[in-house]
Amino acid sequence: MKTGRKLFPLLLCLFLTTGCWDQKVIQNMVYLTAIGIDYTDGQYVFYTQTVDLARVAKQETQADEREAPAVIAVGRGDTPQSAIDNLIKNAQIPTFTGFVSSLIFHERILEKGILPVYDILNRSGLLRYTKWVFGTHDKLEKVLSVQPVLGFSPESTLLHQPVDVYKQRSFIQPIRFHEFISEYWEPANTILLPSITVVKNKWKMDSQFITRLSLNGVFAIHHGKLNGFFPEDELLGLRWLTPRTQSAGIVIRKNGKSVATVRLQRPDVVIRPKKTKGPVRFDISIRVKGYIRELMEDNPSSFIRKESEKEIERQIRGAFEKSLRSGVDLLRLEYVLFREDYQRWKQMPKSQAFPFQANALAKVEVNVDLADSGKMKLDWYDYPRLIEQN
Repeated sequence: MKTGRKLFPLLLCLFLTTGCWDQKVIQNMVYLTAIGIDYTDGQYVFYTQTVDLARVAKQETQADEREAPAVIAVGRGDTPQSAIDNLIKNAQIPTFTGFVSSLIFHERILEKGILPVYDILNRSGLLRYTKWVFGTHDKLEKVLSVQPVLGFSPESTLLHQPVDVYKQRSFIQPIRFHEFISEYWEPANTILLPSITVVKNKWKMDSQFITRLSLNGVFAIHHGKLNGFFPEDELLGLRWLTPRTQSAGIVIRKNGKSVATVRLQRPDVVIRPKKTKGPVRFDISIRVKGYIRELMEDNPSSFIRKESEKEIERQIRGAFEKSLRSGVDLLRLEYVLFREDYQRWKQMPKSQAFPFQANALAKVEVNVDLADSGKMKLDWYDYPRLIEQN
């Protein structure tokens, strides 16, 4: 009986204190999905993108045909934290940064230096290291305001899901924040930060042009300093030095005429500094699988394979020539030397972004394996002649 009397107050407390007193209603929060950072007029400028999360998940009911507009907020300040404070003071309801999946640096903040921004982005426990990172020349407000195709989730844009597009057209490799930071602190590495831009006159809806996002080049960063912007047509050779390449194409020409298109994927790349005295030189060996995407006239597979190998080598040497002219290590040869021959790297001049001579690229060996010709046979051009003979 005495034991029951002692337990009764405890049981009463359990009934009275049930429930989550600190529970937050999730619909009463602003969920940020992307952050853009700029530097103008001596101030840091932060932009944030917020979307309607009710439209992110697919609904079992009839789809809402209305566009899901993104809400853009902006804050300015003498420091990154003061810019953030000025941004959220008019939010009306609390903001949540745990869903941020994309970060965009404007060219001006890259020129200024990102270390103050890097500091605050890494001190916040909610901001994840897996978000995608881009640079841009365009106004951040316009980049963050681009809408997805009608009927798709607001998260279904290049800004938030660049990998799916990269698998179809492997040109400029997207990078995550943890990769960006890791490369940023490497003493011999050159970061190739993807540049995202707004495209206006390519897609239409109801006979009206709609804006799309596209990757149009890279910003090269070495030792924390911006070394320039390079458009995608100057980066053709870099595709074959990227093991993550899923689908990249080349056009085969004969007597100046396009005769075939080949798609190539998953290059196996080996770059080695030569063990010789004198200036540092490199050998590159590439093995890559390919398949014929188009065949405009009858040509043997041996011709297509050899021309593919020549074209890949030409593009790689073209990227190296661009590195020489610009003084930027686009092929990241210094990082290869740093990893493969550290003692020799220590003897290199550190004041130059590209410390190699014009003959630094020695041998480029390419081996293309044409493993597939699609649903069409490679020798289908022979069929009409065979029919005529019969």
